[in-house]
Amino acid sequence: MTTSNKLITPICWVLYSLCGLITAFLFSWIILAQFNFGYSWLHNTLQIQQHADKYGPQNRYRKNFQFTNSQEKIRLFAAINTSIHNHGAGLSAIKYTHPNGKELGTLLHHAEIIHLKDVANLLDVLKIMGLVACVIWLTFVTLFSLRKIPIPNFKQQILGITAFVSVSSLLVLLIGPVSVFYAFHEWIFPEDHKWFFYYQESLMTILMKAPDLFGVIAILLTCLAMVIFIAMNITTNQTLSYFTKEHTSPRNRKHSKIKPS
Repeated sequence: MTTSNKLITPICWVLYSLCGLITAFLFSWIILAQFNFGYSWLHNTLQIQQHADKYGPQNRYRKNFQFTNSQEKIRLFAAINTSIHNHGAGLSAIKYTHPNGKELGTLLHHAEIIHLKDVANLLDVLKIMGLVACVIWLTFVTLFSLRKIPIPNFKQQILGITAFVSVSSLLVLLIGPVSVFYAFHEWIFPEDHKWFFYYQESLMTILMKAPDLFGVIAILLTCLAMVIFIAMNITTNQTLSYFTKEHTSPRNRKHSKIKPS
């Protein structure tokens, strides 16, 4: 292996691992989104009903949210989830109702709708980034299969990514999940668009018990992404190893004939 190849190969392995991790997070997000990010379970785990009972009466823009039950809150979260994955369509039409079927009001006010449309736009960008990463990852798999680049060491790759995720998680814990949550929003969203809402001014924030819900979802997202990442690499490495062995096995080699002198 030449000096340039010794340098290029590790860089390719890092890009392969990084793109694989991004792809795993994309798949993890898509899967969790289909299950509304486990909100029906988290609703009880995080005691969101009790949270709504406390802050619903204090909301200065919307009334009677405390009268909604768990099934209604699950439906409302699902409606928001569907909207932000469809460019923010239908956000203004989401209404909340009493268990007896009586309509109590429109869930979101103007500032909340703008924020959720910003979230929808961000998701559109992240989807594109995830798809690009997936294409790059598949390109590397193809190069490995064609033996243009040596197959990366599976154990080192898993250890490297696990270390990266662990260190990142530790930094979040040291800095503080809430501080990271706020910093992320300040960096991502437009300055003139409101993203911080007190419970007394936002049913959306009560519904999601922000930022508690987002912290748990982030943990679920990361854990599932790591499982997917490991599964992707086990499958890829076993497949590539199998075809490499098949390609180099004696029965597939062409034996040259020795001409008599």
